[in-house]
Amino acid sequence: MALLPDVVECGQFELRAWRPALARQMLTAIQESLPELEQWMPWAQSAPGEADLRGVLRQGELDFREDRGWDYAMVAPPSGEVLGAAGIHRTDRAERFAIGYWVRSRRTGEGLATAAARALTDAGFQCLERAQLIVITMDRANAASAVIPRKLGYSLLGTEDREIQARGHTGRGLVFGMDRSQRT
Repeated sequence: MALLPDVVECGQFELRAWRPALARQMLTAIQESLPELEQWMPWAQSAPGEADLRGVLRQGELDFREDRGWDYAMVAPPSGEVLGAAGIHRTDRAERFAIGYWVRSRRTGEGLATAAARALTDAGFQCLERAQLIVITMDRANAASAVIPRKLGYSLLGTEDREIQARGHTGRGLVFGMDRSQRT
């Protein structure tokens, strides 16, 4: 059994562990959001087809079960509409985990990424005994994404040089962190 639950409640939506059965709904959300995703997400530089996405979701399902990383689709019940995705992943340090997220373009500004990041922060500290620090990183030009960790009480740990992998990237990233002792 995985360290994190398959479903995490987030109020108006659920985080559901990636499964290949989500491919069509996720692909629709990605295609509708591609201009915005291409700005920030390296994986969006070459839009996946349904078969490719099924493979990514299969790998995500395996990684989840084997506790290498925990990726979720943001799903609105009862419609099953995919609102975006979020995940928490291991980093190069055993005690440090990283949260990432994206939201379907027509649903931005509704607090979905904030709710997902809050839920994953809570789940990370509750379920991952080794988690001492959870970070959220983004390119410094991604002002909308930088609001989220601040809302959640994360501290700005600093900036870092980053490889430019998407159109909106500047080569400088922001690193926000929450230590287990800071958890509110």
